[in-house]
Amino acid sequence: MKNLKFYLRNLGGALMGIFFWTLAVQSQDTLEQQGRIKALVDELRCPTCQGLSVKDSEAGFSVSIRNKAEEMVRQGYSDDEIRGFFVKRYGEWILRAPPKEGFNLILWALPGAAILFGLWMVFTKSRRWVEIEGKEVKQELSRTLSEEEENLVRQDLERFRQS
Repeated sequence: MKNLKFYLRNLGGALMGIFFWTLAVQSQDTLEQQGRIKALVDELRCPTCQGLSVKDSEAGFSVSIRNKAEEMVRQGYSDDEIRGFFVKRYGEWILRAPPKEGFNLILWALPGAAILFGLWMVFTKSRRWVEIEGKEVKQELSRTLSEEEENLVRQDLERFRQS
């Protein structure tokens, strides 16, 4: 009877150890999956909300999309397959950032091109302004004063000295 109790205790301890070990391994996989799910649903746009991702929205539509993404991750689909599924179902607008291919390249390149064009315009305009101002200053310096202007300058200097 003593031996039976001893074996049952050890068997119970072993079973508890195996249970906790499998729980730890399973929760590690779940953390990986949760990270993938969060990243995926953050890339998807809520169909009913303005400017929110599926991750941030509590609308019913977003909850169903989030649940579908979780289900697909658990079934072993890759991230690209899941994105493809939602794009096929809802169209490309479901993605918060358009893919960098085809016509969408214009969307990605246009802001940078606009900034470069603006900088170029500022640079060329400022060079012209400097050139125009420089010419005007040179013209003014090269011009000699007439006798009337010289008399006016002398009178102003005398008034300045007397005050």
